[in-house]
Amino acid sequence: MTAPPNPPPPPTPPPSQSTPTPIQQSPGNTQSTTLPTVVEPPPPVTTKLGTFTRKIVMNVLEFVDQVLYALMGPLGRTVFGSIQDAIAIGIILKLPGLIGEIIIGKDFSGFDICLQESPWGVSRYACFIIVASDFLLWIVLAGRIIGRFWADLKDLKNNP
Repeated sequence: MTAPPNPPPPPTPPPSQSTPTPIQQSPGNTQSTTLPTVVEPPPPVTTKLGTFTRKIVMNVLEFVDQVLYALMGPLGRTVFGSIQDAIAIGIILKLPGLIGEIIIGKDFSGFDICLQESPWGVSRYACFIIVASDFLLWIVLAGRIIGRFWADLKDLKNNP
């Protein structure tokens, strides 16, 4: 009996921009750092309205980025990223309340409103879930902003 041949080794993929590459460091520095991965480009625009919207948004974002960078340097980019996070999470924050308003027909904005609902009704528990999810999203937003600024302050301290 003959043994089956060994399969050839899988081909190594060519290096691309989306894979992080290690940074050469001095022998005394033991920290492992990599370059950030490149974000995929957005899908192509096919309509006139989409093209117009993309141009307007990109012009506004470029202007804000340049102004913040001119005023605060690299910290301006952190502020810019935090503002974008706040806008995105603010939109996400409105979704549970909007869904509750559409399905149940009531606006739940705090735990005190939940206590006014019937203890045997579904809307009371839906209210607690909606208000708790809003609260947790605010915690995530605050944590991201604080973490980003903390990392930048440490970077500024290490690299004056």
